[in-house]
Amino acid sequence: MRDVKPRPVRSKAKAKPKAAARRKPKAPAVEPILAARDLVKEYNTNGSSVRALDGVSLEVAPGSFVSVMGPSGSGKSTLMHLLGGLDAPTSGDVFLRGKKLSGLTDQEVTLARRGSVGFVFQFFNLVPVLTVAENIALPLVIAGDEPSSYAARLDEVIAQVGLTDCRDQLPSQISGGQQQRTAIARAIFPAPAVVLGDEPTGNLDTRTSQQILNLLRELQEAHDQTIVIVTHDPRAAAYGDRVIYLEDGQITSNIELNGMRGGEARAKAVLAWLQKLGA
Repeated sequence: MRDVKPRPVRSKAKAKPKAAARRKPKAPAVEPILAARDLVKEYNTNGSSVRALDGVSLEVAPGSFVSVMGPSGSGKSTLMHLLGGLDAPTSGDVFLRGKKLSGLTDQEVTLARRGSVGFVFQFFNLVPVLTVAENIALPLVIAGDEPSSYAARLDEVIAQVGLTDCRDQLPSQISGGQQQRTAIARAIFPAPAVVLGDEPTGNLDTRTSQQILNLLRELQEAHDQTIVIVTHDPRAAAYGDRVIYLEDGQITSNIELNGMRGGEARAKAVLAWLQKLGA
């Protein structure tokens, strides 16, 4: 009888550990170009205190278009003035390009605002004795820049807003729409980080308002211009990527329109949203 040699037991190969799934790196957070933190603004009138803003916080991303709506007396214009450094909050902070404006002197705020914020107002605020071109160039004239340093930029901006044919005319010689175009050109001429518009179409007819809003939208889309407007008109607000509703000094709601195509669809979305709010 032959000896049967036992077969060697083969050890099972250890399973290789599965490689950990690679995680996609998170996109870096985009710092807001304009931000408000817990803004409060109080006014003393006849011995009594009126709170125009009551703890407002918001962030505006670079290249975005934000519309602010709300009833009269809700604090819309007050918010715009605080965001632009035209007034100081009672408490809270405003950050422009990451720089906190609170605590700065008036001169320091002016320097921080210069070249960073452009303003467009309802009533144009043009200098009547200056031509269209001279009104547009005014921010850099005040800053003391030499005309030769901005001549090419001036021609570019005038053409951009469609005012080439009336550049040498006075405000009294052009239409309301052309005056507001002049005001917009003046606001964007120093290439600011953000343009703030306080009822920019409030003094214009419907057709001219659409032209002005289309121009603002073109500036945002073609030149990545950050825009914030205050308006009572839902159709004007619908040009924004985001609409904020302000009531009794507080943000009570907002709607995102970014990615929604078609002006009519955006306007319907805003109107439906306002109806839900009972506004």
